[in-house]
Parts: sequence; structure tokens; C-alpha cells
Amino acid sequence: MKHHQQVANRLLLAMLAMASFGAAQAASSTSEGSRLYAPCGACHAPKSLGSLDGTIPNLAGQQRRYLEKQLELFRSGARVDLAMQIVASHSTVGDQHDIVALAGYLSNLDSNPKPVNGSGEHLRVGQEIYAHICAACHGADGRAKRVTGCRGIAGQHLSLFETADRRGRGLAQGSRAA
Repeated sequence: MKHHQQVANRLLLAMLAMASFGAAQAASSTSEGSRLYAPCGACHAPKSLGSLDGTIPNLAGQQRRYLEKQLELFRSGARVDLAMQIVASHSTVGDQHDIVALAGYLSNLDSNPKPVNGSGEHLRVGQEIYAHICAACHGADGRAKRVTGCRGIAGQHLSLFETADRRGRGLAQGSRAA
């Protein structure tokens, strides 16, 4: 019985050590992600809420895997945006570890609490379009939590959708996202 108690105590100590090591790693990763994000704030804003005109998206609270994938696509040139290609290929985001740390940091930030919304004039039509076309990937609430690799669109500014619509993708102009 005493031997079992000693084994249980050792196991408990080992689990506590592993948990504290994991917490230290998570804190280190968060501070590393914060450091890596610092130059990004010039365009995406200090809290990563994007621009009101919709030209620069809100990254706060975005899906980690989506962010990783987009940075990889910019880096490879498969997704074209000169500013982001320069950023993604810069030595500050030098390897996959940096991309993972940056994406993890951004995904843990709080989403935009007050995005610019539309008038609501076409809200019903927008809701129907969203339910039938968009929700399967972006999620019923627009956060895409259950879908890997898909962008969460809740908390984005209306103008981002209007810009996407003018380019022939995204929601109908005037509708409001989740």
C-alpha cells in the first residue's frame, strides 16, 4: 500500500511538472507572438482590429490554422498582395515556428467588439444568403470554430464585405455578417 502511495505521489509530481512546463511554454509562445506582431500593428492596428475602411482585415480572434495557411500562401506567392508578401518573407517571420507563434497569438486575442455594421436594410436577404451559402464553412455564428482552415468572418467591418463583393466574392453589398 505504501509503495502504491509513493508511485501515486511521483505520478502527481510528474504531472504537475509537465503542466507547469506547458504553461511556461504557452506564456513564452504568447510573448513571442506578441513580439512578432509588433510591426504588423502599423497596418492591422495595435489590437489587430484592422482598418475601418475594410482594406485591412481584423485578425484578432481569427482561426489559428487559417492565419498560418494565409501567411504560408503569402510567403510562397500563391496569394498575391505585395505588402503581405514582403511581410511574410521578412526575416522577422523567418520560419514555420514564427508563423505558428504569430498565428497563435492572434487567434487568442479578443475579436473586434464593435465592427462597423451596415444599416440593416438588406439584413434579411443577407441572413438567407449566409445561411445557405456561407454558414457551412464559416459557421452559423461566423466564427468558424468547428471548421479548420476557414476564415472566421464575425467581427469584420462591413466595408471588408463590400470590397469582397465588388471583387466578385463574399456577401452581397449591404448585408451584414453574423
